[in-house]
Amino acid sequence: CGALDAAALYATTPAMFVGDAAAAWARLRDAAGDTLFGADAYHYGLLSGGYCDLVCEADLKPYDYCAAVPIVSEAGGVMTDWRGAPLTAFSGGRTLAAGDPARHRDAIARLKG
Repeated sequence: CGALDAAALYATTPAMFVGDAAAAWARLRDAAGDTLFGADAYHYGLLSGGYCDLVCEADLKPYDYCAAVPIVSEAGGVMTDWRGAPLTAFSGGRTLAAGDPARHRDAIARLKG
């Protein structure tokens, strides 16, 4: 998509955004176009296929995201933690995937506040 306000944003559930993650999520959600919940790992396939623009999660385990990183990357997208750092098995559960590097930068800026 051409701008963050046109982005389709996916997350598994709004219940995962608690504590300081809630405010960061609210900034991103309010800046995005459509926000959709559910799909779990399927949303990474949607993102890689160009059917959604962003996937933001706050409570994942390495087995939830490690396999998605090469799929998103090979499709031309970017997947990092909320600081924009590469994901590792020790990254924690806050992840952001974007189908476009520019939208990824926009989303990271919103998460950081």
